[in-house]
Amino acid sequence: MDVTPEQLAESVASLVRIPSVNPLHTGPRAEAAGPIGERVLAEHLAARLTALGADEVVLDEVLDGRANVYGRFAGRSERVVLVDVHLDTVTVEHMTDPPFDGRIEDGHVWGRGALDTKATMGVLLTLLDAWRTAGVRPDPTVLVVGTVGEEAGGFTGAIRLGEWLKERGVEVDQMVVAEPTDLAPVHGHKGGVALAVTVHGTAAHSARPELGENAIEAATPIIDAFRREHERLQTIPPETELGTSTVSVTMISGGTGSNVIPAECRITVGQRTIPGQNAHDEYHHLVELAEAASPLPITHESLIPPLPDGTCGADAFYQPPDGALALRFATASGNAPKVAPFGTNALRYHGVARELVVFGPGSIDDAHMATERVAIDDLVRLAEIYTDWLEPT
Repeated sequence: MDVTPEQLAESVASLVRIPSVNPLHTGPRAEAAGPIGERVLAEHLAARLTALGADEVVLDEVLDGRANVYGRFAGRSERVVLVDVHLDTVTVEHMTDPPFDGRIEDGHVWGRGALDTKATMGVLLTLLDAWRTAGVRPDPTVLVVGTVGEEAGGFTGAIRLGEWLKERGVEVDQMVVAEPTDLAPVHGHKGGVALAVTVHGTAAHSARPELGENAIEAATPIIDAFRREHERLQTIPPETELGTSTVSVTMISGGTGSNVIPAECRITVGQRTIPGQNAHDEYHHLVELAEAASPLPITHESLIPPLPDGTCGADAFYQPPDGALALRFATASGNAPKVAPFGTNALRYHGVARELVVFGPGSIDDAHMATERVAIDDLVRLAEIYTDWLEPT
């Protein structure tokens, strides 16, 4: 029932060789490699899961041509665990390595997605194959899930997974969201809101500015209001390891010519939310600050696609570090539970599982880079940790 490092590496490499670039990250290199999006990978995984003896395999259309994939493997007990691996990758346009060759070299598997996050799926597939061959089953029922749209587009696959589980009446006891965490269980990270505020003025010749209403000038007190809100938030003592909420203006654009009073100015602002904050309320608080500060009319839009109920933003993900799942992974990996500075699908899984951790091999510091790789030694360790967790006999 043991799996070899070579088997694990080749399993991950085979997934890297299937391009699955998020459509919002497309470009000439990605398009030359094959169809953009997750469809081909999802269909490949559906076939693999079926061949591995899954009791049920579902391709669940989320967006046009983009589907989540779900595979169910019955366990020996009534417990249900779920492993979520996002199928999409970021852009490959800036890569200095061949993005999809999946080469195995210098103790690593190379290529886009190897680290973020095809490593976990490759390890799981290898373990399931070994267990099927040995005639053993895991203790819990295992749901192996591949979701679309994590890297860009508002976690659409995660939102749909939550809906699908609710429709089926599936209660998940423990859930792992695969991400590079240095094999440390992550029990919390900030949520967020992102919005664009557009100030509406009146164009005029710059020689007669009194005939216009300068939208760029009207935007400056809005920016100052957002800065003061950030400073206010820093005075509130944090209640968790996630620290304080932050507000940042990240983009500004406006104007049509050097001799034209600008009729519009657009500001992009984001807030990282913490436990205890309601992201939807924080979104509208930022809007209220902008409306109060601007001498001209404004409009606004959420840059994170709203939920079906119209809710904007994503509440923070946080569970106590002493939960059974976090402690089990900490013991197995030798790494203490921690919080993370980045966001994941976990932001859309509130209430989906009784316990949830974000967990996987490699460091987030190495993700989205011009090269991407995952250490084969980490794949071996991950296989050992998952075997300890799932207890096949």
